[in-house]
Amino acid sequence: MAENASYRKAVVLGAAGFIGVRLAHSLADKGFSVVCFDKIKCSDWPAGAKAIVGDFAAPPESLSAELDDCLLFYLVSASRPSASTSKIGCEIAVDLSGTLRLLETIASRRLRLIYFSSGGTVYGHNDSDVIPERSATEPICSYGVMKLTAERYVALYGLLHRLDHVIVRPSNPYGPGQSPLQGQGLIAVLLHRALNDQAIEVWGDGENVRDYIYIDDLAEAAVAAAVSGKNGAIYNIGTGLGHSINQVIAQVRATLGRPMAVSYAPQRAVDVRRNVLCIDRLTTDTEWTPRIGLAEGLKYTAEWIRHSQKFDMRAGHGGKY
Repeated sequence: MAENASYRKAVVLGAAGFIGVRLAHSLADKGFSVVCFDKIKCSDWPAGAKAIVGDFAAPPESLSAELDDCLLFYLVSASRPSASTSKIGCEIAVDLSGTLRLLETIASRRLRLIYFSSGGTVYGHNDSDVIPERSATEPICSYGVMKLTAERYVALYGLLHRLDHVIVRPSNPYGPGQSPLQGQGLIAVLLHRALNDQAIEVWGDGENVRDYIYIDDLAEAAVAAAVSGKNGAIYNIGTGLGHSINQVIAQVRATLGRPMAVSYAPQRAVDVRRNVLCIDRLTTDTEWTPRIGLAEGLKYTAEWIRHSQKFDMRAGHGGKY
């Protein structure tokens, strides 16, 4: 299909999740006609968006009818990064099989697929200050293996069926809308526990470094890759800047102006020491750059957690990260 086709409709698969909601708003703000699909209807979807609810394993005909002349963002996932191998069967049966069914469905359709992979897990151990897309991919968790396998199938359909596609590899997103009660998202968990005078236990010495990207910047980057990215390209989405867990804890304390008790547990084998993404390719091809730094992003996120009524402030993740 033609590169950089001027589609004005966007379909978001997995639109009820943290990233999906913000992405839908970013698309709507840019004038796209937005279709939101998930297994539940979300009250946070943008006004005017078309809502389609169903099971991705057996999607309704109303969704299939929307898959022409569009930007198709694929964020559906039933799994998350984990040291466990107990959910490999689910990852293959649900996530990977679902990806393959979608690829068969859209192989001859006129659209551009934007596949959300994982910049935090597909590279594995890497000592580089920043990791470019050409780096070796040696994931050390099942989630990363599954994401990388799905990437390869997307590329294969691009080769065999000329499927117009872009693959994005986000780093660690955070910001308003990310629930701290799911056990995923260091910054949300830290802020939630600090605001409730709860301690946190860190795996390892706290010196593991990650690339934390504010959710609005991630959404803007994904849209930029969809609109201006090159057919078949893989793009890291991050900030190019790394912060250790200890540095994030210190910044949380400074942002809130209050202490937070921290203890340390033995390091897990599944945790890489450093993961900071090089974003030069995306910036060169689309002119996108991140706008919100960590200090500012923490302030916005803390305010959202303080005022949100979406979860019980007394409940939460077990406190280990």
